[in-house]
Amino acid sequence: MQPPERAGAWPAALAGLLVALAVVLVLQAEGFAAMLAMWSGSTTYRGLFFVPLVALYFLWLRVPLLGQLQPRPTLLGLAGLLPFVLLWLLGTVAQISIAQQVAAVGSLQMVVFAVLGWQACRRLLFPLLLLWLMVPMGEDLLLPWLIRLTIWLTVGGLRLAGMPTVVDGNLLIVDGAAYNIIDGCAGLDLLLDNLLVSLAFANLIYHRFSRRLVYVLAAVPVAIAVNNLRTISVVLISATGIDLASDHLAYGWFLFGLGMLVQMAVGLRFCDTPPAAEQAPAAAAQPAGSRAGVMAVAVAAGLMVALPALWAHRLLAVTEAPVSVQLHAPPGFEPLPPDSADAGAWRPHFPGADAQLQGRLAGAAVPVDFFVAYYWRQDGERELVSWENRFHDDRYWFLLGTGRMAAVPGSASPPLATARLHGAGDERRVVWYWYWVDGRFTASPLAAKLLQAWAVLSGGEQRAALIALSILETGDAAADQAVLQALLERGTDYRALMKKAARG
Repeated sequence: MQPPERAGAWPAALAGLLVALAVVLVLQAEGFAAMLAMWSGSTTYRGLFFVPLVALYFLWLRVPLLGQLQPRPTLLGLAGLLPFVLLWLLGTVAQISIAQQVAAVGSLQMVVFAVLGWQACRRLLFPLLLLWLMVPMGEDLLLPWLIRLTIWLTVGGLRLAGMPTVVDGNLLIVDGAAYNIIDGCAGLDLLLDNLLVSLAFANLIYHRFSRRLVYVLAAVPVAIAVNNLRTISVVLISATGIDLASDHLAYGWFLFGLGMLVQMAVGLRFCDTPPAAEQAPAAAAQPAGSRAGVMAVAVAAGLMVALPALWAHRLLAVTEAPVSVQLHAPPGFEPLPPDSADAGAWRPHFPGADAQLQGRLAGAAVPVDFFVAYYWRQDGERELVSWENRFHDDRYWFLLGTGRMAAVPGSASPPLATARLHGAGDERRVVWYWYWVDGRFTASPLAAKLLQAWAVLSGGEQRAALIALSILETGDAAADQAVLQALLERGTDYRALMKKAARG
């Protein structure tokens, strides 16, 4: 017969775990809500809806193993929880959605580790680690690289097939026809979904770690090969007069299904035999934590999650309703009407800004525009740096590429980021832009977020803005750059211009 404290260890541990997990789910709900919004709002991440279901399935498979163990709460779990709750605080005050999502998933894992202990978590390691796939971070880390790789492989394949191909950023000119390599062409969705399926398949079929690793690593070249087979074949088939470009996503999923079936068929040929059934350590060698100890760790974990979340809420509690802001254009620029009937008009998309102003340089030989998106105070609905904010509309204007401008020696111009756009009328536009946050200029989105966090924590300047100068390319890149550089160096005090904005 088990001692009373050991017999009641699992009910106490599960009760404490559920309470601590509920605290994470409620107080860090913004991170989980952001994941759901990304999954539902982007075809790239639609397959991630299956990640929690797959994790729960593998968790259920491991329940019998847990029955042979005893929960042993550990302070190491609380130590591991600390960086995640601090990351949540930083992500919340700076409105860094990806930081909130990483913190939410990490907090869930560390709470389980803290309450149940290492022996139990070792059995749950695969479903717990699988939860990291829920975080849609591929657009920041992988998408630019995948787009470049797709362009390189597609151009190589088309030239091997004898198709003359010219590359301009993300735009391919193939036999006189233009194809824009947009985010959906990069194959990030195929890569993530194949990774999820491969992880589940390898965990079910293989028992040796080496075979699981090889099979999962094979998912990367398979997904890349399938995606580039799609892009190359779409161009080749479209060249025959069959419009496949509009259905390239459905066509890609058809190829993805075939590639995944081939990968599984090959993988089944190397299925290994299961080892002898794993025996959990004897109960006598694994004393259960006391009920009081289990509940103490669960309460401590809940408090560690709650305190930073409540502090962040207090810092952001002094919110103001959207205000009317009177913006001023630099000297020489005439304001443009906010609504234009011209389908080809360049209109940056910053939906959360409290105010926007666009002006055009008077008397210029080619259109030179000034644009500012102004935020009186940032919050979850109004973010200076957000995936929703962009210079292209993907209807008339398409993104060719982005970059950074090296500082000009002796120049008073702020640090600059750049973007090049391609218009449906075959025109090109270059954009130089920078951020004004906490009274300082930066070209880095990450630095802008960190400055925002510092402004909130230190009570600094809450107003922020994106400032941009843009010119319609003339074909002479040096002359275009000289025009924009001259505008930056003619003495306009952009800091004073931003501070001059007054509430209406």
